[in-house]
Amino acid sequence: MTTVAVFKWAMNPTDERVGADGAVKWLADRPEVGDDDHAAIQVALDAAGDGDVTGVTMDSGDVAFGAARGIETTVAVQGVDILAQPTELASALANAVKGVEGVDLVAIGDCIWQPMVPSLLAGLLGWPCINAVDAAKREGGKLVVTRRFGAGTQDIAVEGPAVLAVAARREEENKPGMRAVLVARKKPVERVGAQTEGAATFTVGGTHEPDAQPSKIFDGSDPQAAVDQLVAALKSEGVL
Repeated sequence: MTTVAVFKWAMNPTDERVGADGAVKWLADRPEVGDDDHAAIQVALDAAGDGDVTGVTMDSGDVAFGAARGIETTVAVQGVDILAQPTELASALANAVKGVEGVDLVAIGDCIWQPMVPSLLAGLLGWPCINAVDAAKREGGKLVVTRRFGAGTQDIAVEGPAVLAVAARREEENKPGMRAVLVARKKPVERVGAQTEGAATFTVGGTHEPDAQPSKIFDGSDPQAAVDQLVAALKSEGVL
């Protein structure tokens, strides 16, 4: 059987800008590697055991992130719009996963940038989704998944296909070196077109900048007067 690790699929919202006219622009025009992606790949490798692991990513930027961490084959999805809605992202990923032969497990980062997508992906595949996953391993022919639960963790025995939404506890500690990255870029990449037809979408009525209050600037040439002005301003706002 084959395990799929999904990585580099979401846009970083800190790159989004809303103009005075309400138009949305992006400083970057491609998805970025998420904080949980390295953990999702590690969980996929651990869960696969002696099985195969295939990476699924968006075809933009460096697609060798997974290959540099042990994945042998990567599927790169082409044609996903940078303004794609969560339903469209999930549809594109689900169709890419369906194109991989013998898939019985998908590990994807529990991305704070697009928190709906892992559950939507599971729904489109018709599989259960386990959130807040820490680790996964094979025991006696069964998959045991460890997830965060309350103040501790919970072990779940999984039978049948599933989607694991992995939440990293820390930054990646042992990143691949330059030599590993160069070798990874020679590994096979299969490019497929995005399939999002029929995905439910919502209509955006408009965008605007966040409401902001004007700043108050105090002249510091007279320190005592500046202090008095600051105290008066804080009292007027109900802080003091």
